[in-house]
Amino acid sequence: MDFCEEHHGQEEGRAPTSVEVVLIVEVHCRYGVPPGATGKVNYPVPGTTVLVPVEKADGWAKDRPDVSFAGYLVTARRVTDLPEGPVARGQ
Repeated sequence: MDFCEEHHGQEEGRAPTSVEVVLIVEVHCRYGVPPGATGKVNYPVPGTTVLVPVEKADGWAKDRPDVSFAGYLVTARRVTDLPEGPVARGQ
């Protein structure tokens, strides 16, 4: 992954970047406490990832057997020349 989008706060000094979304994939995996861990914190279990291509990231991922929804993996390309108006803002 080259970039990560964060929605839990604005970092100062970071300019917005315009991108065109090319592909969206739901990421599902199993979580568990790693062997030998001293705490009870769940981590993704290696080898359990399920990737599901979708048309849009609407926050309503369908349940999958034996795995939990983890987030979206979005393939995008940077755009520099944007048209004016609502379409440019994703509305």
